[in-house]
Amino acid sequence: MQLEKIQAYLKEHELGGWLMADFHARNDIAVSVLGLTSHLTRRFFYFIPSEGEPVGLVNPVEGAKFAGLPGRIILYKGYKQLEEELAKLLSGRRRVAMEYSPKGRLPYIGLVDAGTIEFVRDLGLEIFSSADLVANFQARLTPEQIASCRVASHNCVEIMGLTHEYIRKALVDGNAITEFDVCEFIRQKFDEYDMMTVFGPNCSVDAHAGDSHYDPTAAASSPIKRDSLILIDLWGKMKTDYGVYGDITWMAYAGARRDIPAKYTEIFEVLAQARDTAVAYLRENIGRRPVYGSEVDDACRAVIEQAGYGQYFTHRTGHSIAANEHGPGPNIDNLETEDGRRLQQGHLFSIEPGIYMEDCGFRTEINCLISHEGVEVTTLPLQTEIKALL
Repeated sequence: MQLEKIQAYLKEHELGGWLMADFHARNDIAVSVLGLTSHLTRRFFYFIPSEGEPVGLVNPVEGAKFAGLPGRIILYKGYKQLEEELAKLLSGRRRVAMEYSPKGRLPYIGLVDAGTIEFVRDLGLEIFSSADLVANFQARLTPEQIASCRVASHNCVEIMGLTHEYIRKALVDGNAITEFDVCEFIRQKFDEYDMMTVFGPNCSVDAHAGDSHYDPTAAASSPIKRDSLILIDLWGKMKTDYGVYGDITWMAYAGARRDIPAKYTEIFEVLAQARDTAVAYLRENIGRRPVYGSEVDDACRAVIEQAGYGQYFTHRTGHSIAANEHGPGPNIDNLETEDGRRLQQGHLFSIEPGIYMEDCGFRTEINCLISHEGVEVTTLPLQTEIKALL
């Protein structure tokens, strides 16, 4: 935990402290920030003031689990003593940050129950969302993580090429091949590249590509035939303690370029333009003013809407990436949630616009890193057209 830097941030933003509250490890932000790894079953509060030592309010049953944290630990017995101690702890404070999302617009952050929020407000405090605090201290990659993400990104692009060749060879040789076979091939390559993934990858053919979360299995998987439209989404990280994911999606066609339907080409061109518009928007504004995930989503989505496909773009433009494939930082989203978190140096995220119809679906996905030099696309080269496999 970066205590001194957190306190400096609190002072800069005129906050009296950061109040973390949890029950049964539901507030995974608090659990992660405090580095708690044991099973948690009781309520706790941990308060980091803008000045002075932190204080934890912990049930005696779990007191030992908090012994290594900085500051003072107060053991409470029963909810009445807990409420009394919390009132004393917050006495004289005016503004605190908590895992709270106004109107529930950002549920990734809204992890403290309404009753606890009510209790703290009744003590006379004004509660602010910890969203930017979390984005600043939990989602910014270290130099080691950045190096790892670049390697993983390079490997993902290389494995994508090998996967296309695997499909092409099967088609040329007349061998049967399914979506699940492709996923198994990718998993094998991850092992060879000393990479891992918790779940996935995904290969979706024709109508299955119209389902953005389709998941082929050994028991239910479509064959890949000539003239099939193929969406491959793969993500993985290096097998290290500081590994960070690379995550890409490419479109391919099981045929010659001249045979790709004009409709497919048109849709992919719209997506590529939307993707590149999002990157250009980032590069034009990052470093000049605060930029938020929601506005990048708007810039990308506007291209697809203007092309007449807005109703088929049914998910956010991108998600945070870190040690987990979906990280704790700002998402590129103003559809599913209103992500008003500021994009900061060290943040990594995907840009992945998609168009999904009943008979087919399309997506292009890249990863962007906010580095000290600006906006870096870590998953080059960009896909500029549907890849013809024959």
